[in-house]
Amino acid sequence: MRAIAYDAASIGLSLASLLFFYRAVEFLAEKDYVAALLAIGIGFLVVRGGMELGRLAMFNRKDQRSE
Repeated sequence: MRAIAYDAASIGLSLASLLFFYRAVEFLAEKDYVAALLAIGIGFLVVRGGMELGRLAMFNRKDQRSE
């Protein structure tokens, strides 16, 4: 059950990161480079968190199968 929750959170974070990248493009269009850089940085951190949750789900599934 935990693997499903981790998978859902992983997908949710990956989709949420698209919002940050979209906002970064908007900031670049407004020539607000500092805000765009911050939004891109936060987007990469959110993607990284989603990847880690996906990895946790994978290991959790592997442990459930071995039992």
